[in-house]
Amino acid sequence: MTKRNVVWVLIGALALSFCSISALFGQNEFPEKKTEGEAFHLTKQGGHYVFNASINGIADATILVESGIPALLADSAYVFSSGVLSDMELTVVNKEKLNLGGRVYKITHKANGTVRIGNSTSYVGEVYVLSNYDYGNYEVAVPVMYLHNDLDNGSRIVNLDLGNKIMQMLSRKSLRTKKASYSTSTMNTDTYMDMFAVETSATIDDGIKTRTLSGNFLIDFGNPELLFLINQTEEVQQFLADNADMELHEAVAPNGQVMQYIIAEQCQLGGITFPNAVVAITPNLPLNTTPGNIGLKFFEKTDAVFDFDKCVVYMK
Repeated sequence: MTKRNVVWVLIGALALSFCSISALFGQNEFPEKKTEGEAFHLTKQGGHYVFNASINGIADATILVESGIPALLADSAYVFSSGVLSDMELTVVNKEKLNLGGRVYKITHKANGTVRIGNSTSYVGEVYVLSNYDYGNYEVAVPVMYLHNDLDNGSRIVNLDLGNKIMQMLSRKSLRTKKASYSTSTMNTDTYMDMFAVETSATIDDGIKTRTLSGNFLIDFGNPELLFLINQTEEVQQFLADNADMELHEAVAPNGQVMQYIIAEQCQLGGITFPNAVVAITPNLPLNTTPGNIGLKFFEKTDAVFDFDKCVVYMK
């Protein structure tokens, strides 16, 4: 066989190999590049945001998006009927309760470890199993700051785009491109149970005058409102004393406690102005140490990327 013939034989073999690969993955297509992080489609439910995903590949759950809780929370009936935590060592708990915005739940079991959510996202941390935890609305609540992207070496970068109802796990590479057009704020964990917060100011115009409260504000996706002021904190007590002429309205919370609230012609928070805002003053979070909790109505106005590894939030 001549050298020329050998060359044509090799070219034919390469062409055959290419055709075989194309047939395997689709005509003239190579396999798609792996996504840089899982995306969860959100649904608004009673002022909160939930998504559906499998838990440990065993059973699906409706999952509440949270950031103001210290652990993954799961309903006991769901846990034991589905077996989703069967690989974890569950420790029986006696006489422990968890206060969630004035609703008190009995903790029946605790665990610590990894829970797979969806296909390529893992929760790593504590797990609390609660008795009668809102079963029927959602079975699980997950604090998003402890979600890890399995496709990016376990990074904790979460893009919360409530306008488009998407929660996306981002890779560090994609964050470098995306953050260029976003404003930057530093987060901290100088809070009760090391939850994430930002130093900022809330400016409230109630039609009489403009009033400002500055401090460390908790990022709370479990708060369906714009802003909760935490009644027992020194900063809020001083704010109320300095603004004794401000009209306070009253409402009864689901647990029967009377809550006060301010009706503002506008409230500016984090550089964004909210007209006709309601700012609640709650006694239902007695262990919180920050003067305020920033809620979902703020984040509905932003596209926010939280880099929990580096304590930075990017927003636009």
